[in-house]
Amino acid sequence: MNLRDCYLEEDLFPKIFTNFEEREYGILFYNTENKDSFDSNHAVIYKDKIRDLSKVLSDIAEFYRARGSRPIIYQSMLDDNWFDEIKDELMAAGYRSWIEDQEYMLPLGENNITPNPELEVKKVSEWSEEIENVFLEAEEPWEIQVAKKTLSQPKTWMFAACLHGKPVGLLYGHISELACRVDYLLVSKKHRKIGAGRALFYEYVEWCRQNSIDNIYIWPDGETPKRIYEEGGYRIVEVRKAGRAVMSE
Repeated sequence: MNLRDCYLEEDLFPKIFTNFEEREYGILFYNTENKDSFDSNHAVIYKDKIRDLSKVLSDIAEFYRARGSRPIIYQSMLDDNWFDEIKDELMAAGYRSWIEDQEYMLPLGENNITPNPELEVKKVSEWSEEIENVFLEAEEPWEIQVAKKTLSQPKTWMFAACLHGKPVGLLYGHISELACRVDYLLVSKKHRKIGAGRALFYEYVEWCRQNSIDNIYIWPDGETPKRIYEEGGYRIVEVRKAGRAVMSE
C-alpha cells in the first residue's frame, strides 16, 4: 500500500457524498442541507498550490459565509504539520487552528477477533428505516445523509451487526482507484459493549481477504477503535500531523 495514496484519499473522499468546487489552491466541500457534518463542509488546501495565503483564507471565508456555514479548513494530508507553520497567518485571518495526530494503519497481522456469536453481520446494499435508526440511536443524525449518499454510489459497501434481527451497529466505506477506506463505524448507544464493533470489523477484514482487496488502510478515531483494529491485524505504520482551522465566532 502506497501511503501517499492514503493521504490523497483522505483529501478527496468527501467527493462521493457532498457537493464541491475546485479552486487552484484546493477543494471546497459543502452541503447547505447538512451543515452539522464537518466531512461535508470544509475546504482542503495544498501548500504548494498557494501563492497568496491571505487571499485564499479570505476567499474560503467568503465562500462558506455566503452559504450560511462556518468556514472550516483542513490542510492536505500530504502537507504534514503545515498548519503549525502558518498558525500566525491563520490567526490573523480570524481562524483558530490546531494540530491532530492521525494514525495510519495497514493490515500486517492476523485477524484475531472472536465475534460475539449472538450477533449476525450482514452486508447491506439498500437503505432502510432500520439502518437509519442506528444513526438516531447513536445520536449522530448528521451522518444519515452522508451514509445514504455513500451507499448509493458504485464501489461502496456497508455491513450491519444485528442482534435478534435488528441492526445495532454499522461499518461502511468505499473503494476508489487509490484505496479501500473505512468511512465510519458506529453503534447504537443502547447496544454498546456487546462486541458489535468487533463483529463488524472481523467481517470487513474477512471480506477484504476473500475478495483480494489489498490496497486497504484505516485510521482510528479513538483508543477503542484502535484496539479493535489491532485485534483485526492492523498496525500503525505512520502518524501524520493533521492541521485543522475554524473561523472564530
